[in-house]
Amino acid sequence: MEALAQVLSCPVCLELFTPPVLLLSCTHNFCKKCLDEVLIHQNCTHINGQFSCPMCRKVIHLRGRGLTGFPRNTLVESILEKFKYELENLHSREQNHLSQICKEHGEIMNLLCLTEDKPICAICKLFGDHESHSVAKISKVYAERKSRLVKDLDWMFQQSQCAEQAKKDIEEKMDDLTNTIADVKAMIDGVGASLLKGIQWRMSELKAKLGKDYSSKLEKLQLMANELQVPSHLHHQMKTLLEKHSNAVCFLQEVKLLRSKIEKCIERNPLQEDTKYCNISVSQYFKDLIRGIHITHYVSSDSEEIANSNEPSEVFRPCYPAFSFSDEISNESFCQKVLDFFQKSNKVREDITQKVPSRDGMDATNGTHFSLDTESSSRLKPTYE
Repeated sequence: MEALAQVLSCPVCLELFTPPVLLLSCTHNFCKKCLDEVLIHQNCTHINGQFSCPMCRKVIHLRGRGLTGFPRNTLVESILEKFKYELENLHSREQNHLSQICKEHGEIMNLLCLTEDKPICAICKLFGDHESHSVAKISKVYAERKSRLVKDLDWMFQQSQCAEQAKKDIEEKMDDLTNTIADVKAMIDGVGASLLKGIQWRMSELKAKLGKDYSSKLEKLQLMANELQVPSHLHHQMKTLLEKHSNAVCFLQEVKLLRSKIEKCIERNPLQEDTKYCNISVSQYFKDLIRGIHITHYVSSDSEEIANSNEPSEVFRPCYPAFSFSDEISNESFCQKVLDFFQKSNKVREDITQKVPSRDGMDATNGTHFSLDTESSSRLKPTYE
């Protein structure tokens, strides 16, 4: 190999040829980058110049094409590529052999110390630090642990499949959570727009609370989704080790590292995490929004009380508070009645929006956008005791 390496070495840099390899008219081969340095060193900067071969000193003419006029020695390049491949394989085999040699005694490690779970050689057992330890043939332990890893691989594959499905369910849950927060915001904006100034501070407070609630639940779901990726990663590592390990020693060393990760995965089991507490309740936010408001009934848009009124009641004047607050929770049936009204109104608006063409001729399908205009605002007006 050394003799072949000398033949495949550049006479200038004394290293293996770096393609492209150029063949001069004197039949000597050089790296193109080395010839560039030779031309600079010999002050040959013109395309019609000439220089001396570093090996035989023969005068070489560039003939108007520079170094591009010299042919590439593809034979040398192909031999060089094959040589590098064989050299790499030889180095890999040497490393593989050295990894099975005891560093202390220079003998093949054909035993496994069961006490320390460590490969050792016969001298380590007979005269070394492992003399009093229990040992077993490394080939037997290798077969047993390889068989065990195959079983664990099957189990981890099943866990990975279940984790993928659970992750999809969580992603759907996250989408539902995002859609729910949009509905909650629409409800808060719709109800708040139909009330007076007194509830504006509560709207801001609820939105801030909703943002924190949404962020915390979304973060929890994201953490759960990330944990569900662990079985897939472990499955890939185990499969790679099983298919591509170079020898028993390296295999046992890598399996030892993987065992702790597998045991942690078995102990934690992210598939048992429950996502039922990651919901946002629209009705609860609605109750919090109108909690403590003394409302006896709401007046619809066709009410004679509204139609015959020439001016707004004093409670609606800006100089008066919008409503009074208390620590009581509003009537449950009333909350549901008002919530159903707004949800029905929102559904009607969504259906109308889907039927009305947009400016470019397409149907307006931007989803649910709940808001109250003058007409809908008059359908729900609070009265106070």
